[in-house]
Amino acid sequence: MKEALERLDALMNRLVEADQTGAGIEPLRVANELGKIRQMLAASPSIIRTPGDQRHFRCEACGTTVHGMAPPARCPTCGAQRFFVADIEQPFVESGAG
Repeated sequence: MKEALERLDALMNRLVEADQTGAGIEPLRVANELGKIRQMLAASPSIIRTPGDQRHFRCEACGTTVHGMAPPARCPTCGAQRFFVADIEQPFVESGAG
């Protein structure tokens, strides 16, 4: 996940620089890079379990969910320090029409 976030940041910086300098940027290259980043994010785990599964805390920066009695000092995925409580009220997701 960390590599995907770094690539996304780099792409955003290239887009801002192209906008500020008037330099051209190829839309297909941007789309290709976004596709690669999407694949990386889809393949990475978003929940990191700890023994007990006490509470759920989600990183505000990358969305990683961690479990414990209190949020960790730093996100194990991206290193951010801000979390919000994301306790799951309903353990099973109902889907379908009806």
